Amino acid sequence: MDALLAAAAALAAALLVLLLIRRKRAQFGSHVASLAQPPKPKRELRIGAWTRAEVAAHNTREDMWLIIRDKRSGEWRVYDMTDYVEEHPGGYAILNNAGGDATAGFHGPQHPPTVFDLLPDYYVGTLVDP
Repeated sequence: MDALLAAAAALAAALLVLLLIRRKRAQFGSHVASLAQPPKPKRELRIGAWTRAEVAAHNTREDMWLIIRDKRSGEWRVYDMTDYVEEHPGGYAILNNAGGDATAGFHGPQHPPTVFDLLPDYYVGTLVDP
């Protein structure tokens, strides 16, 4: 009889542990789901030729363009980096040259070679008055 009671108590304890684990998983899952944010829709990029004055008008976190000179071709290119501001590994340092020439900072040692792979996604055209 004692063995039967011990087995029943062990079974009850095991069931209680399983219920607690399931409860914690459910709480954790709802917590993680609440943290997940839907991806921001990409802005539609308009390709064109831009003046420095036009680029300068895009100088905020909500609307941020940069001018970067391509080292190989020497071409002055314009990028709409608005969608990338929040993802930038260096934080809001990307805003230091918002609306202006970011060539020196962009080609600095803090950027890995893979940064060049990102640029085509944000290209909006060329600078007409370098």
